[in-house]
Amino acid sequence: MDLFIANVECAIEHDGKYLIIRRPAGVHAAGLLAFPGGKVEYKDGRENAQVLFEAAKREVLEEVGLRLLDPLHYVSSRYFIAPPDNHVLDTILYCKLERTIVQVIPSPKEVPAYFWLTSEEIQQHPAAPPWLKKDLLDIESMLSSFSF
Repeated sequence: MDLFIANVECAIEHDGKYLIIRRPAGVHAAGLLAFPGGKVEYKDGRENAQVLFEAAKREVLEEVGLRLLDPLHYVSSRYFIAPPDNHVLDTILYCKLERTIVQVIPSPKEVPAYFWLTSEEIQQHPAAPPWLKKDLLDIESMLSSFSF
């Protein structure tokens, strides 16, 4: 049976900037910029839980130490193959910080560096992969369609 790895990423916005991490060495897309996130785990799947949102909150807490108190919103999802042959369903979520305490404490193992960058700064950054740039366009499109 072929299965997907379920992955979530969370675009966290505060004061017009996004929290961006640099991917660590030895993982898929090492050295590139990304939103915090990771794999959905069984422990995220409590009965009647919003599994993707719970996974994103857990991953954000583990990677950058933020306990998200603000609502998360679905942006998009995509499929890709990560080496060696892992089929990944990646879901992008968005969270604008208003109630969350903004104190980033990066995990030394998972986050070698983090930045607060505007969308324009990310679009121009040499370590920003094309999919991150596309995610930002999807977020901007979503934000222009809805008021939160």
